[in-house]
Amino acid sequence: MATEETVTDKIPEEIECTAVSPGYSTLGDIIPVSLHWKDVSVSTVKQQRELLRNVSGVARPGELLALMGASGAGKTTLLNMLMCRNLKGLNAEGMITVNGQEMGDKISTISGFAQQEELFVGTLTVKEYLMIQAKLRIDGSSQLREERVTDVMHQLKLWKCRDSRIGVIGEKKGISGGEARRLTFACEMLSNPSLLFADEPTTGLDSFMAESVIQILRGIAKTGRTIICTIHQPSSQIYQMFHRVIYLANGRTAFQGTPQESIAFFEQCGHRVPDEYNPSEWIIYKLAVQPGQEKESNERIQEIVDHYEESDHQKKVMAQLEDISEKGQPPAMHKANVFTQVKALSMRCGLDVWRAPQLTMAKIIQKILFGLFIGLLYLRTDYNDDHGIHNINGALFFIVGEYIYSTSYAIMMFLNNEFPLIAREYHDGLYNLWTYYIARCLTLMPLFSTDGLIFLFICYWMIGLNTSVIQLLYATIISLLACQASSAFGIAMSCIFPTAQMTSVMASPLLVLFRLFGGFYGDTGTFPAAIRWLQYTSMYRFAFEGLVVNQWSQIDQFHDVPDWSDAKRDIIFKYFSFHHWMIPVDIVGLIVISFGFYLIGFVALLVRMKKAR
Repeated sequence: MATEETVTDKIPEEIECTAVSPGYSTLGDIIPVSLHWKDVSVSTVKQQRELLRNVSGVARPGELLALMGASGAGKTTLLNMLMCRNLKGLNAEGMITVNGQEMGDKISTISGFAQQEELFVGTLTVKEYLMIQAKLRIDGSSQLREERVTDVMHQLKLWKCRDSRIGVIGEKKGISGGEARRLTFACEMLSNPSLLFADEPTTGLDSFMAESVIQILRGIAKTGRTIICTIHQPSSQIYQMFHRVIYLANGRTAFQGTPQESIAFFEQCGHRVPDEYNPSEWIIYKLAVQPGQEKESNERIQEIVDHYEESDHQKKVMAQLEDISEKGQPPAMHKANVFTQVKALSMRCGLDVWRAPQLTMAKIIQKILFGLFIGLLYLRTDYNDDHGIHNINGALFFIVGEYIYSTSYAIMMFLNNEFPLIAREYHDGLYNLWTYYIARCLTLMPLFSTDGLIFLFICYWMIGLNTSVIQLLYATIISLLACQASSAFGIAMSCIFPTAQMTSVMASPLLVLFRLFGGFYGDTGTFPAAIRWLQYTSMYRFAFEGLVVNQWSQIDQFHDVPDWSDAKRDIIFKYFSFHHWMIPVDIVGLIVISFGFYLIGFVALLVRMKKAR
């Protein structure tokens, strides 16, 4: 354990990775890959601004390669090009091959990508999250998944925090930044990729944790994997830990070689690194365009780039580009079957909902309070006069409104925080989008149904609504379906609109429109024919009609209404243009609306996901 907890203080040449052993006992063999890119050029479509120009390079098995340069040099653009991600609005040219074969966006099926932002489900523990990732990434038995997760946690020094909640920055306290970064790598290593990309893996970490992370990447590379990362101003010790570095300046290659060779190369260019300086910081300074000195900076950069293009380093890279000895292509990483995807995602989403007690308790308390309030407001309303009947109908419409309005708004924000994580996992090929969508919708159903029933049963008895078995059953079914229709509407809104603010603003007028066609504010049968059909898109209308028809279809023995008759019942129904046989139609209508909104939500999510590539 002492070895695991020590970040080496040896000189760089003697550093050996203690965090990752040379072999993974459960990950299995890999097919080494060489990634070649030649004459890669990228420019923006609208402004025609050049981001990369004729950039060429090689990443080889067993190497940790760092892309470096000043801000705006093009390192992130090059990384995106190699991964075939985030290229919207760009014109891209050049050839990128894996073991001599062009793969395009299919490169994600053989590679892992550790993004700069840690994206997790913060309510889960480290082990729970990795086990769910293992179900999605590993084709094998439960024992194999358990062993591989245990192995990866040991190798990446996550064993001590395995039972700790991951947490959410600024919201829920959880694991440290270094542990979160290692967890990102652990998730990717479960897939046993031959090629691993990392975007700014040390950003936000102190020097100790940054060195630990690079040490881990170096150890992963020793297993025969090809690792490419972007990094900004590493310390001197970290800089010497990279096997090779590529410097970019103004979208062009300024150097490619080992860290030691970079120091000698820039000395040949007339820019000797002073003894007291960090080599990478000095080199980046010389490759940056200094404010107020643009002309001198660009001339200096041009001289360095020209010197590199005539150097032996450039010739060596070009020779490697022509020599492609590895012809085998790694097999695509495992993708779980549909059943496993739904099961794993349902477990993850279910734990997330269950461990959000603030939302659960807030909704239950809200429904209890509103149930008591409505129950007291309409307490034991008399059925023997028109005012009492009107009050009962008002109470039923308020019940419907509470279902739809509060449920819709409570569920509208479900996707906003999750979208970056889902987009990353979907584009990594972990699961089908529709399996996530089904799992998420299923896990939200219990919470947004239970609270509705609590509200119904509290006010139902206090108001004194009819309590025959069939009427109570129909009221329960209609209430559940109204909750599901409003849940589907809220999910659809969150999938259509990209921000919480826009979702809330756009949903409000739609809910008002649905409420106007609910039947309580006017006889929908008398509305103009051109807009009358809109009532059949309103869950208010079907839920309210169902509850009204159910309430007045018969009077139970607990209410003394001597002059009650079918004629009086029909007068109530005629006031709203309702019919005594409409309950089955209302149930079907709520089901159709629910499925319709769920379908709209999925299509909208699919479109957004395709654009997020």
